[in-house]
Amino acid sequence: MDIQYVGEHLLPGQLGHFSLIIGLLAAFLTAFFYLQASRENPQDMSRWRNWARYAWYAHSFFIVLASVLLMYLLLNRYYEYRYVWVHVENDLGLGYLIASFWAGQEGSLLFWALCQVAIGLLLLRYAGRWENKVMSVVAFSQVFMSSMLLGITFFGQQIGSSPFTLLREVPENAVSEFFQNPHYLSLIVDGNGLNPLLRNFWMMSHPPVLFIGFALTLVPFAYALAGLWRKQYLEWIRPALPWTNLAIFFLGAGILLGGVWAYESLTFGGFWAWDPIENASLVPWLVLVAALHLMLVARKKQENLFPAFLFTFLSFIFVIYSTYLTRSGVLADTSVHSFGNDGMGNHILVYLFSLLILSVVVLIRNYRKLPSKDNEEPISKEFWLFIAAMVLVLSAFQIIFTTSIPVWNKIFGSELSPPADVVHHYNTWQLPFAVLVAVLMALAHFLKWGRTDMKKFLTSSALSFGLALATSVLIIFFSEVNQLAHRIFLFAGMFALFSSLDMLLRFRKTLANTPALISHLGIALFLVAIVLTFSQKDTISQNTSGYNLGEAFPANENLLLIKDEILPMGSYFVTYKGHRREGEDIFYQIDFLRKNNQGEYYKVFSSQPTIKLNETMGNVYNPYAKVYPGKDIFTYITFADVESHAGHTHAHEPKLLETLEMTRSDTISFENNLMVLSAIEAVDPEEDGSIIVEATIDVITHFGQEFQVNPRFALQGNSIHYHDDTIRELDYRFRFSEVSEKPFTIMVELYQEEPEFIIIKTIIFPYINLLWLSCIIMLTGFWMTFRKRWKTREAK
Repeated sequence: MDIQYVGEHLLPGQLGHFSLIIGLLAAFLTAFFYLQASRENPQDMSRWRNWARYAWYAHSFFIVLASVLLMYLLLNRYYEYRYVWVHVENDLGLGYLIASFWAGQEGSLLFWALCQVAIGLLLLRYAGRWENKVMSVVAFSQVFMSSMLLGITFFGQQIGSSPFTLLREVPENAVSEFFQNPHYLSLIVDGNGLNPLLRNFWMMSHPPVLFIGFALTLVPFAYALAGLWRKQYLEWIRPALPWTNLAIFFLGAGILLGGVWAYESLTFGGFWAWDPIENASLVPWLVLVAALHLMLVARKKQENLFPAFLFTFLSFIFVIYSTYLTRSGVLADTSVHSFGNDGMGNHILVYLFSLLILSVVVLIRNYRKLPSKDNEEPISKEFWLFIAAMVLVLSAFQIIFTTSIPVWNKIFGSELSPPADVVHHYNTWQLPFAVLVAVLMALAHFLKWGRTDMKKFLTSSALSFGLALATSVLIIFFSEVNQLAHRIFLFAGMFALFSSLDMLLRFRKTLANTPALISHLGIALFLVAIVLTFSQKDTISQNTSGYNLGEAFPANENLLLIKDEILPMGSYFVTYKGHRREGEDIFYQIDFLRKNNQGEYYKVFSSQPTIKLNETMGNVYNPYAKVYPGKDIFTYITFADVESHAGHTHAHEPKLLETLEMTRSDTISFENNLMVLSAIEAVDPEEDGSIIVEATIDVITHFGQEFQVNPRFALQGNSIHYHDDTIRELDYRFRFSEVSEKPFTIMVELYQEEPEFIIIKTIIFPYINLLWLSCIIMLTGFWMTFRKRWKTREAK
């Protein structure tokens, strides 16, 4: 007998699931109709193309409808749906509710498909004579994207995973007694919630911008395939160029936003940790940048088209491969970004190999027909642009090879281990590539298409070379760029920087392509900023507390701070002032101090790193960066008594050391200190009739420090109340516990306070804002280049 469940909202889910099925069918029909329209029969082409457009409009409608319905479920917190329950909770704000759309596997794939829908609609408007074949490829890709959202079983094989699956329909829940209860929904009071790592402004924008970049990378892939299909080996480049620039812009912006998120939310001390998923997003960008330059060379010289086709294809293939790495679970043990294995990996591999085989077969069939040239002029712009593109590709292949070690182990049954120190490994490998790219970029600015006169080349580049050399020497002399490799890297970046400026200022009217030079300027400044920032990164939180922190907290990187104690740290003094809880965040106030000429401390600024509480997924330690024009002071908590600070447990009770009997003027020794009972006085009665007796106790330490405490003993009716007094500097608490008749004798209980403390790590990043500025300049150049290419794109 079927269970009649109470309270479920089934209609939007059923409608959403139906929309995805019809959307898949419409995508298939679009691809089929465009293929028919591509047969070049003028009588039938128009009819088939119109049907294809109608099919794409239908596909677009149903993908948009599914997206709206999923957002409706999320905003209304319908926890009967697995996707909603996993990523939403009652206290989630509107912004994060929206971001939960792309927080999981199914939602992010739906968003990606939605982006490709929008791009397809733009192509209908602007592709012109390329529409039939380009849209055939886009629709073919969309068939795979849509199928990954089905979540149906076909001949025993699971096809995709639907965002509209009910929580009780998940296989592991189907046999649960909980879901046999018709009223189970009333027992679900809250959702699992959004991963606390994603609760950051930058993570609200990083994934969608990156997915837009992924979707845009499909367009040059489609144009390249269409160019081979139509035997128009050069003509495809012109309409593909603006889309390529736009894809580079969005991929770059997505990677940058991810770097800003990592810098603000993660505690590895930087913006790039060479995480496998970070690498997987960087590789398509590098390959696409290489493909862009190869397109420009091929278009200008009308030859050497094979590498332009090859790397344009590989840029999107690597997008799909990065999706496989992220969503197959193969990197679950090596990356914090990876999804678990839910069977999606094989589906993505079918998608990847389908497009890979298609592009390789078409490229091989046309290989002998591609224009080529046997001898290349070595002193020319096109030759060195080609070399620079190859360097970028080699850089990308080194990154993806190491990142794919878990894949190689899975394929070959090997037991290769990823690098123990991934940052050092990748930095060591990538530094020579970066130096070569910078030098080649600088030299290419002064080279001409075709043969370049060597004397003019040396004359025009001499100023940039000299300025780069002089500036590098000055920086090395006045800073701490000590390693030879870093010095070479600095010079290469400076050479690229000054050559870009030289072209913009001296040769702008005759030679310069201003948008491209601006992007080159940004890249050069980025390379310089990397050297200046990370070669001089300084961890100033050496432990000066005198406590042994153990192996888990290296003393050269971590500082233990007891509340209100002042300790030196770098050029500052620091003191921990306490914590406060606001919602699920615990804020820790750490004051950075300096001394004036009179030796008095004054506050320079307060750092407030936080710990975001999350019992389900674990607490997240968020750093705090104090931003100055020339540096950031980056601080985060490495240890705190979170349970106590969150209010889940009581703070440690003080330890009773001694109970002392004293009369007035008595002097008693304790722990190498002296304690003198100076006075016993009755305090004026309170309005409630309380009788209060106050003791005055002077404490003299073995260092000669003098303190005074005034513990009180209060009698209110039959109740006794103690008003303790403490010496925070010594962590002692004094309690006046008993009093006898004259001559007054009192009992003093001496406690050892358990001090509140935290352990922090503080890093100074010099010139980090120069790095952010360089990224903005670079992206501005890419956007300007897109605008320029768009205006000169092929007319209909």
